[in-house]
Amino acid sequence: MYKKFIPTICSVLVFLLILPVSCSKTEDSSKATTYTFGGSSTVAPIMNDAIPKFEEKEGVKVSYETLGSSVGLKQLISGTLTLAGSSRELKQSEIESGLKPIVIALDGLSVAVNKDVGIENITLDDLASVFAGEITNWKELGGNDEKIELIVRDETSGTYGSFKEIVLDKAKKEVSENAIVARENGEVAIKISSTPGAIGYIGMAFNHIVEEAGGKVLSINSVKPTAETVTDGTYSISRPLYLVTKGDLQNGVEKDYIDFILSNIGQEVVESNGFIRIN
Repeated sequence: MYKKFIPTICSVLVFLLILPVSCSKTEDSSKATTYTFGGSSTVAPIMNDAIPKFEEKEGVKVSYETLGSSVGLKQLISGTLTLAGSSRELKQSEIESGLKPIVIALDGLSVAVNKDVGIENITLDDLASVFAGEITNWKELGGNDEKIELIVRDETSGTYGSFKEIVLDKAKKEVSENAIVARENGEVAIKISSTPGAIGYIGMAFNHIVEEAGGKVLSINSVKPTAETVTDGTYSISRPLYLVTKGDLQNGVEKDYIDFILSNIGQEVVESNGFIRIN
């Protein structure tokens, strides 16, 4: 009787020891790996609002790191990121590295100034001359007798790249070295509002930060940046916003996320953040 009882106890103990280990493994395997996206600070508000909705829908964990477009694209190429946000066109070298851009929204670049400059409108040609450092006082543009202070984004920024390409490159001019550099749109907006004589450029979705701080947004060639003028092409400084993949889009979380952003729910997030939906 004793001999028969021992194996029964052993069997029960072995079963009990194995059971929690198996449950633990099942629980661990059900926790999805965090998918790391990153890049453009302009795209960040869209991502920050969309990701929690996507996580709830799909049961996965996603993070977005605000790095700037160029750094994000570089990390996508190296494999550190699995999806990158970009607010500028891709360079040929990035395309040759296998990167594929997908348009998720449209955006206008606003030119904002301190409230004391004395002008409401600027031409695209004069804007290029201002940022090249050729026009240095607002009175040269019919404004107040005040020195122009330039606020620009750092060179890794997609907003910097877009502004340079649309405004300066077309006029065959270079950005003045006498400029204050800011890291992201919100910082630019605050510096413009707090620096007498300041002018800078921001994504259109950040207009409210400038205006709430007492600054103002200029019209360009007498056209204000709005969803309508960007969409119909009458506002001259506009751009697409992208999510970028490495290689062709395959089935997986990245494809699911892009599909989500392009869905009606995702495009509502785009619109609620001040950008222009494409669907």
